[in-house]
Amino acid sequence: MQTAAIAFTGLLTLALPLGLMLWYRRMGGRWSDFFTGAGTFVLFALVLEQLLHTLVLRSPLGGAVQNTIWLYGLYGGLAAGLFEETGRFVAFRFFLKKHTAPATALAYGAGHGGAEAVLVVGVTMVNNLLLLSMLQSGAITDPAVLSAAQAVAAAPAGMFLWAALERVAAVALHVCNSVLVFVAVRQPGKGRLFCVAVLAHAAVDFLAVVLNATAGVAAAELATVAVTALVACLATKVYQNLQKIQPSP
Repeated sequence: MQTAAIAFTGLLTLALPLGLMLWYRRMGGRWSDFFTGAGTFVLFALVLEQLLHTLVLRSPLGGAVQNTIWLYGLYGGLAAGLFEETGRFVAFRFFLKKHTAPATALAYGAGHGGAEAVLVVGVTMVNNLLLLSMLQSGAITDPAVLSAAQAVAAAPAGMFLWAALERVAAVALHVCNSVLVFVAVRQPGKGRLFCVAVLAHAAVDFLAVVLNATAGVAAAELATVAVTALVACLATKVYQNLQKIQPSP
């Protein structure tokens, strides 16, 4: 059961964004939109944002931030929201400026969220499967690796399924925020939607950090799903209005 849960979650991180992209292609999305989203995530979240974390968390303020869960969640959420939504803004404004079809936002979001799913969760699930395999075969000699493998083996299968739900919600949020930022770039007077995307992203990350530490994984995941559902309602309305103005080909 545990191995099956890990394998399911790992496969989901790849199948979900690719499945969405195949659907969005029929609506006018392009693979270039998808891969631009993936590349933007890597640059803005894994490179630029990490540089900020290095500077802040090693500064005199770093100790206070890391030792106060509310402050840590607030800082982490705002940093993720600002960097990733700014990345979206830059991508739509400069790299995809000639891609005007509404489905561009959907395809980009699938790529952005898909890259995060694969690199953050998918790789971890593959590593977990390798550790379990090595543990069962008795091939581990390093104490640190053995400890890590035993921790994975001791974890309940449900923990990995919660991770699957979290990835579904995260990809959905990335698609929804991509719609909001796309409209903020393309339509005059809609800049406030960029701010909404930043705050929504920050809120989800804040809740994930704080509730995981104080109320448990179930509360954290259900709260993030609830926020994502609210953002999805707004993004759906915004997308429908966008289609009326500029239908997909």
